Amino acid sequence: MKKSKSKTSILSLLKGDFFSKKQNARYIPFLFLVVTLLLLNIRLSFHAERLLKSSIKLEHEVADLRLRYITTKSQLMSMYKRSAIESMVINQDLYTSLNPPYIIDANEK
Repeated sequence: MKKSKSKTSILSLLKGDFFSKKQNARYIPFLFLVVTLLLLNIRLSFHAERLLKSSIKLEHEVADLRLRYITTKSQLMSMYKRSAIESMVINQDLYTSLNPPYIIDANEK
């Protein structure tokens, strides 16, 4: 008996008969609340999915930037080597000194 009553109430709700009865008019604000909450839930789930996609995109971008940083750092470290510096300045007629550096003391006479 309960199954047929619930089926008829669902069918009457879908058909619109539920809203036409005066005794059911008090449930209309509750139904609007339920519909509003359902729409809000759908909106929030789409927003969360959009945020997740954005987060994944940013993680990939961070990974790419990290690889670029490592590559640039290794290139700079290779440029700081003495032999690399010597090869870069050889065009300007600069050469490595053959004499070792020494300290100039201003107080020494």
